[in-house]
Amino acid sequence: MISIDLPADLNMEDNEGRNVARLGDAAGAVPIKPGAVVVAGAPRAWSWAVVDAVEDGFVYFRQVSARQAAQHGSLVAPAQ
Repeated sequence: MISIDLPADLNMEDNEGRNVARLGDAAGAVPIKPGAVVVAGAPRAWSWAVVDAVEDGFVYFRQVSARQAAQHGSLVAPAQ
């Protein structure tokens, strides 16, 4: 099962075409900061994403392919 780092409606975008989510909804397992790679969305509709900015309690991010996400680091979470 996929673990969602940042619950988000992947259809919600700002005026610049970036996705937007509330920072307070983040799972806390992955630090939400600019440049971070996260799994955003919901269990049935998710995407790899790169965080562009965190401002005023909101996270601005762009959806990327798995190949693009892998360029930022490992896509496999450590076993818990």
